[in-house]
Amino acid sequence: MAKTKHPLAQAPLDELAAELGRRRAALPKLRARREKIREELGALESEIAALEALGGGPRKTPAATRSAGTGARKGKGKGSPRPGTLREKISKILGQDPMRPAEIAAGLVEKGLHQGGKALNIQVSTTLAKFDEFSRVARGQWIRKD
Repeated sequence: MAKTKHPLAQAPLDELAAELGRRRAALPKLRARREKIREELGALESEIAALEALGGGPRKTPAATRSAGTGARKGKGKGSPRPGTLREKISKILGQDPMRPAEIAAGLVEKGLHQGGKALNIQVSTTLAKFDEFSRVARGQWIRKD
């Protein structure tokens, strides 16, 4: 008799019968799940067809429209700040007098440039460190380069 390496080949006959029974018992549940997924797929297909009929063919996502070389504007001092960015707002608050990130964050909220939040101090600190237009003059104190 040939030996096989399959784990069920070595199992006693009663255990094989029990396993077959468990798998057969799971079959109706699997069929019901398949039907539910088919119905969801049908609904998605009809929704896609309706949108395509309206002339809304496939659109590229913002990530897909960017070329590989441009990406998000990250890094030290690339270009001028985009309008409405935290970088631009910090530039409006920060002058030649050294300020701490917490003071800058408070100024942003006070002048209505930002609604505030838990992480605003961290966002300000990160933005200050990220761009060359801001200069650290002492521990935790920053100025704007002109």
